[in-house]
Amino acid sequence: MDNKKNPEELLREQMELLAERSKKCIDEELPAITLAMVEIYKVLNPL
Repeated sequence: MDNKKNPEELLREQMELLAERSKKCIDEELPAITLAMVEIYKVLNPL
């Protein structure tokens, strides 16, 4: 892992990983994954 990535890059990568995970998860995991994605989105796109 590249330690020189800024927080925004790390959050975007995490969002991508969660999106990939959501494609293969069981139904019971989807709400938690979605919530995590929403929280990352809020950090990346504050009001």
